[in-house]
Amino acid sequence: MKKVSKIALLLLLLLSATGLSAQGVGLGLRGGLHFANWSLNDVAKDEFVFDPKSATGLLFGALLEIRLSNNLAIQPEVTYIQKGTKIDETILSVKSEGGYTINYLEVPIMLKVGTGFGVGRFDVLLGPSFGYGLNGKYEIKATSGGITVTEEEDIDFEKDEISRTDLGAQFGASVGLNLGSSARLFVDGRYLLGFTNLDKHEHGSGEEPTVRNRGVALTAGLMFSF
Repeated sequence: MKKVSKIALLLLLLLSATGLSAQGVGLGLRGGLHFANWSLNDVAKDEFVFDPKSATGLLFGALLEIRLSNNLAIQPEVTYIQKGTKIDETILSVKSEGGYTINYLEVPIMLKVGTGFGVGRFDVLLGPSFGYGLNGKYEIKATSGGITVTEEEDIDFEKDEISRTDLGAQFGASVGLNLGSSARLFVDGRYLLGFTNLDKHEHGSGEEPTVRNRGVALTAGLMFSF
């Protein structure tokens, strides 16, 4: 939480220091894939049993680019994103497949620092993100000796003691190609770093398990300038 607050405060201070007014506004859409996983400490690994692996999810949303200068912009976004982890492991003679998928409505606020080049532009991206879990699902399929047992259930954030909110940061880069004077096709890649411990269970004394979201997002989109 403190890390997210520091990033947001840094963005506000930067805007105040520049004293710049918006020189242009752009509206856009972006979509792509999110390669999600969970980061577990040693205590959580012992409880989880399985080794979490990267799961591929969807990501799409809308964005607003507020350009302050040719080199600086603020870009708030509203995004639907799938996070979680995949289970794909064989222990003794039992092969287990499945995982956790949590669907979030997420609001990143990105600082864009870059420059134009010929027919396009390049920007470095950095900013906090605020996610709210809409729903989720847990599923596991265990196979042994030709017999398969499947379990699937919806995630209940309160009952399952999983944090519904997810605060984090995103950083990466974007490359755009101008399509005339008012449109731009772009691709971007980001690393998503979650700060919130998703495990809300009270374990009592000793070191607490921590489970945090991690991911790499690859998207493409279209921006229209006004």
